[in-house]
Amino acid sequence: MGVSNNNRGRCCKNNRVEEIVSPTRTVVNTRTKTRTVRRIHPVEVINVNRTVVRNENFYPVTQRTVNETVEENFDCGSDLNNPNCRRNGGGGGLFSL
Repeated sequence: MGVSNNNRGRCCKNNRVEEIVSPTRTVVNTRTKTRTVRRIHPVEVINVNRTVVRNENFYPVTQRTVNETVEENFDCGSDLNNPNCRRNGGGGGLFSL
């Protein structure tokens, strides 16, 4: 190991000082500081009250049938083999039932 010097600062001519240096010991002093971060995540809740009005529309259909008869009057003379027809003055009538 090493030779210690007991002379306390006095040196003798024959004394040799030998130094042995150990590897450096590393000491890490860690100071921890706590920082609080508040992360706020807001939520909005919307409550909807909904009223549905159901409008029902009805379209009833009635159906009827109309029968028409159209009467036309012609004057064709007296010869059945060679008729000469012309409309008779009143023009006929429309009848509905």
